[in-house]
Amino acid sequence: MSMSFSGRKGFYKLLFFIVTLIVIFIFAVIPNDTLFEEYHYADKFKHLFAFFTLSLLLNRASSSMAQRFRNMSALLLFGIFIEFVQYYLPERSTSIEDIFADVAGILLFQFTYSFAKEVRDFFKK
Repeated sequence: MSMSFSGRKGFYKLLFFIVTLIVIFIFAVIPNDTLFEEYHYADKFKHLFAFFTLSLLLNRASSSMAQRFRNMSALLLFGIFIEFVQYYLPERSTSIEDIFADVAGILLFQFTYSFAKEVRDFFKK
């Protein structure tokens, strides 16, 4: 399994992914903002969007289906890790629903990507 992180362009892909991963982790461990506190599912949408974005960035470096499954598994483990860390933070809470939102974000990207690829291939013919 090789990643396409070679060269300057690959380096920037990797760097952007890592910076995004760190930013998402920081937002996951700081206290919740009160801006969306009244919306019960706002946190779930944040999880969905974050993991959709991480899937997009990680997918840019992977081409084979095996790499995509590995990436999805790694992102799921990252989501579980975030919930584990939040369990020990007094101002945060742990929720299995957050992990489901992470999975939904990962799968939403994968389905969107696969559909877009099929449409592109259809019109290339």
